[in-house]
Amino acid sequence: MKLRIRLDQSNQSINIYNGIALAIAANLVNPYFAKFAGRLGATDYQLAYLNSLPAFISLFALIPGAIFIDLFGNKLKSTAGIMLLHKFFYLLFAAIPLIQGVSQPWIFILLIGLMNLPGSIYTMGYQSCVGDLFTPRERGIAMGRRNRFSDIFRLSITFLSGVLLSIPKTNASIIHMYQAFFIASFLFGLLEVYTFTRFKDEVTHAAPKQFNRILETLVSSLKYTVTNKTFYRFMICSLIFHFGWQMGWPLFNIYMINKLGANEAWLSAVSIAGGVASILTATKWAKFSDKYGNGLAVVIATFGMGITPLLYVMSESLIMLVLFNILIGFSITGTTLVLFNLLLEATPSQNRTTIISIYNTLIAISATIAPIFGVWVMARTSLDSALITTGIMRFLGCLSFAYVFIIKRDKNPQPY
Repeated sequence: MKLRIRLDQSNQSINIYNGIALAIAANLVNPYFAKFAGRLGATDYQLAYLNSLPAFISLFALIPGAIFIDLFGNKLKSTAGIMLLHKFFYLLFAAIPLIQGVSQPWIFILLIGLMNLPGSIYTMGYQSCVGDLFTPRERGIAMGRRNRFSDIFRLSITFLSGVLLSIPKTNASIIHMYQAFFIASFLFGLLEVYTFTRFKDEVTHAAPKQFNRILETLVSSLKYTVTNKTFYRFMICSLIFHFGWQMGWPLFNIYMINKLGANEAWLSAVSIAGGVASILTATKWAKFSDKYGNGLAVVIATFGMGITPLLYVMSESLIMLVLFNILIGFSITGTTLVLFNLLLEATPSQNRTTIISIYNTLIAISATIAPIFGVWVMARTSLDSALITTGIMRFLGCLSFAYVFIIKRDKNPQPY
């Protein structure tokens, strides 16, 4: 028992360091991907593909990636290797402005999509590793602490990068600044990989599996997703909600950048406003879900996400949007944390990686269609109408979680 406690304390610290490295690497540039594409000359539909193409490419990565991790045997080592490959794409982004005679926006979009090939695999591998490293009761606290510290650094680096990107006066000089940030993101990405390799795993790793055993695992996992009622209900509710969540991705960027005229500094301010709420509520969400159950927590969090598109419609200025993002950040933090907890609750330790890959594949199918559908609705109606439609879809997801939670509570008065 003492060994277990010591390992958990060490892993919780490493989990925080890993989250900080990820926060710095990602938030130097990721909040400005749409603005960078716009500076390269991207259209509205290209901004939609900036969201949907990575999801489409991940369809070809998730289940094969799970098979690779299982074949390799050691989740930590295989996930770290794929994570390292993911980080090299930041260097490719830095080289895009040097390429002449081709469509730079499409090159950027294509590379973003290809980046999601290793990115989706290592994210899935991380999720599976967390399921092994922490007990169900420890996961909420571990991820809540990670998110809280990560958000502090995420806000700091987002503020810094937003200020620096607003200093240059010409489009060309701003693009040069982006190139420097891409290189810095690569270096911090290497630190993320290093911290991940420091996890201490007391699980005895199985020997690499034979291919026929992998096929048996895949068939067994597919069967589990449709026969296990807890997982099946969660999966359907999550798909409904995610479609509405993903519809809004390009619409929010279009609203901020094209309608309200946001530059990098304003995009930074919007991100920081949401991040402040995240810092203040990350551990509170973990404690709330631990006390009252993840089912009630997900209903509250997704309800807040349903309000988000309506707040955008009401925002007549960037200042209003910054203030609204405090509530938005509160909801996103809870949704992300609780959906992750529910996913791990619904998956057994056996075949967890493969089952998670099947779930993520379905979410990726939704993410391939939803952003383009959102822009399609906008093109045939208006931006405000498309945002309202997005909100309705999110509320349907919230109601489906509430329905499942009520059924679960009526049959078994334990947390969902």
